[in-house]
Formats: sequence, structure tokens, C-alpha cells
Amino acid sequence: MAAIRETAEALGELDPVRNYPERGAEQIAQLAGAGTYVVVLDAVDGGRPTRLVGATDPGDQRATLTIPLRAGRAARGVMHLYRAANPFSDEEVERLRWAGRLYARGLDFASRLAAEGARRPGEAVAQTLERAPLTPRERDVVTLLVSGSSTRDIAAQTSLTISTVNTYLKRIFAKLGVHSRVELVARMAGTDVLADHRVDGEVAARPGRVCS
Repeated sequence: MAAIRETAEALGELDPVRNYPERGAEQIAQLAGAGTYVVVLDAVDGGRPTRLVGATDPGDQRATLTIPLRAGRAARGVMHLYRAANPFSDEEVERLRWAGRLYARGLDFASRLAAEGARRPGEAVAQTLERAPLTPRERDVVTLLVSGSSTRDIAAQTSLTISTVNTYLKRIFAKLGVHSRVELVARMAGTDVLADHRVDGEVAARPGRVCS
């Protein structure tokens, strides 16, 4: 349970726009104890599939485990994990499937933020914040996060400690019913409707054990 909680927190703390796909994949690979990984994201709007590779490219090596990346009914792609140690236990597989769903949800929000400019006009964000059940200090934290500030930046600008900023964010997540910074920024940016991109065709990696 501790590993699941740490992974959820790590994914939730990632920057909503900058390097989310790579950083999120690294978090899941770390949870899996994998030496490297390959993520294949579905093509969107007529583009080409995106392939992300970990520290080393496994080439034609067969993956130890392949997990689907799905956000609800929407499929975003697959993640191939490569581990030299023992095969994954059923408990590990369930944990990684859960992490994959959380990661896929973040990917959808991050892609929408990037495609739509990631920001609403200041007045629109202010109106959304005014209706939110937040304290004035919590609204300050959200405003800075939406503007692109990191946790360290928010702490410096509000004279709070980094730990206190993270505590505020957890409270804000609970009040607004979101699970990560990506979702929070998407809510404020008006892009929190999941896309429905489904997996179609083969992927550029050799799958091993596949989770359905």
C-alpha cells in the first residue's frame, strides 16, 4: 500500500504540461523495478504514434510485462516494462494496471492542456476560482499553479514551506474532486473532459505478458 500511495503522490505532483509523459512513465517504471520501458501512445488527430523510451532502448528484447494505458473507456496506448529480476506477481500486475490508469488519465489532461494552450483567460479562471469552495489562501495557490509555477515557486511567492504547499494542494484536490495537478489545471483551464482515443493496430515493441 505504501508503494501505491507514493506512486499516486508522485504522479500527482508532476508538472501538468512540461515533460508529464516522460516523468510519469519513469514513476511507473520505478514502481515496477524495471530497468527500462517503452511507452507507445496512440496517434491523435491524424498524427503519428508517439514512442517514449527509458534510460536504454530494449530493441527487439521481449517485454516482461505490457500494461494498457486507459482512462475510463478511452485508450491512450500501452506501456512495455523490462525487468531482469523475477516475473511480476499477480499483486504487482494489479498495482501496475492501477498506476497505468492513473497515468493515462494524466496523459489525456496534459495533451488537452498542450493542444488548447493550457490556459484560459485570467477572468475566466478567476470566475471559476470564485465559485470553488476554497479559502483565499487556497485560491492563491491554485492561481499560481495555473500560471505555471512549480511547488518551489509557489512556496517562495506565498512565504509558505514546500511541505505546507503540498498540504494545501491535497486539501484542494479533495475539495474539487481531482487527483493530481494535471487534473486541477485542466479543471481551471476548462479542458477536463476526457478524449476518447482508442488503441488501433499494432505497436512498435515486442509485448511480453499482456494485461487486459
